[in-house]
Amino acid sequence: MKMLNTFPRSLICTCVLAGCALPALAQSTRFYAKVDAGGNITQDANLNEFFGPVAPGTKVKFDPGFRAGLAGGYQLTDWFAPEVEMGYMENQIKGITGADRIHDAWFANVPFLVNGKLQLPNASIVTPYAGAGVGFSEALLSVGHIDLDGTSLHGDVNDTVFAWQAFAGLRFKLNEHMGVNLEYRYFNAEGASWQADFTRGTASDTMRMSNTHTHAISVAFEYRF
Repeated sequence: MKMLNTFPRSLICTCVLAGCALPALAQSTRFYAKVDAGGNITQDANLNEFFGPVAPGTKVKFDPGFRAGLAGGYQLTDWFAPEVEMGYMENQIKGITGADRIHDAWFANVPFLVNGKLQLPNASIVTPYAGAGVGFSEALLSVGHIDLDGTSLHGDVNDTVFAWQAFAGLRFKLNEHMGVNLEYRYFNAEGASWQADFTRGTASDTMRMSNTHTHAISVAFEYRF
């Protein structure tokens, strides 16, 4: 069984457009941009189908992984800002219940979200904030080799799923323009479904997984124009 590489070209286009947009945002003093990096833990997910039925309770387990993100927003008031965000969260697949072999298997989410952020303005250099966002995510699966119940899988595939998040953090003001943020984020992506380009001797051509729940802590650099 082989899955061809179908990673979205739109991801590359979006990154280019985001980079081009930042100079335009600098024309207003209320605009801000930030980049963040840190780690994530993705909880075990249910494997609902692996090119046919699987045993009840079959789980996909993940190693701790990496997170990076880019966001830009506009401070509408002293306490509220809408923002847009894109990110990348990746985890290596540590194990699958009943799998005979797992080699070089990775799972990633690439979210594109619209957030609403509330902050508590005060006279100190520390500003607490919290918010939530909705949008979609590209659920990416890259597999060197997985053997489960007599079925072998390898290749790269993606699926677009609904996603949302909630976050909270502290912003430490460095000067009038720059700050460093410490942020916690809970991210929920709808269960992904991936179809194989070629199958032989399987009950279906689909692999399905349940919703994924990811907890991330990151450090961000924020610049206010």
